[in-house]
Amino acid sequence: MMVHPGAIQLVLMPGLDGTGMFFGPLTRALPPDVPRTVITYPDDKNFSLKDHADFVAARLTGEDTILVAESFSGLVALILLHARPASVKGVIFSAAFAEPLHPLLIRTVASIPGAASLARRLPAGLLNVLFFHSYADEALEELLRQSLQRTGPAGLRRRARLIAEGYPFPDDLFPLPCLYLQAAQDRVVPARAADWFRSRFASFELVTLDAPHCLLQTRPAESAEAIMAFARGLP
Repeated sequence: MMVHPGAIQLVLMPGLDGTGMFFGPLTRALPPDVPRTVITYPDDKNFSLKDHADFVAARLTGEDTILVAESFSGLVALILLHARPASVKGVIFSAAFAEPLHPLLIRTVASIPGAASLARRLPAGLLNVLFFHSYADEALEELLRQSLQRTGPAGLRRRARLIAEGYPFPDDLFPLPCLYLQAAQDRVVPARAADWFRSRFASFELVTLDAPHCLLQTRPAESAEAIMAFARGLP
């Protein structure tokens, strides 16, 4: 099936920062006539994973939709899919995970008073090692700085705790198509994280890009190409 770019809505779900600002490079690389909604999670709410998923679900238009879930939002997308929304025709995970990431470490850091505020002031060099590697430049560093400054410490702390818990329905199976965008140089999410999705989606496609964890920001053109190829191939 050939899907016209305007026939399907992309819903872009952000990573740990929750702002949606990090989707700038990707949205500029996507065809301009492709409808897209960028989600921004509220920072003033004590959201559970289900609350995050309900927040996204309330913003679905009822038209055919592809979820694009980055990192942390992979957990949110899974909770949303658990409810089997009829309008969601496919899902794309970018450097996402379902099982807890370093749960003891994350819980410990999240419980330290002021840790989230400190994370917002980490030096660019350290953040580059984790998120950008050799792709780091002033524009990406500024984008990261702005997104972290816009994110409240409480929001970062709450989402970090949710990461430590992982997906609560590990036996779920999903009948819809899934594309997993994997970063070959990811220093945050291990490569084996993709195996969880492979074993639980009826149709699974893996695209690996030579990129760090923030692959949608460092390889936006290639990411957009993979997203559109997936959309055109939907049944």
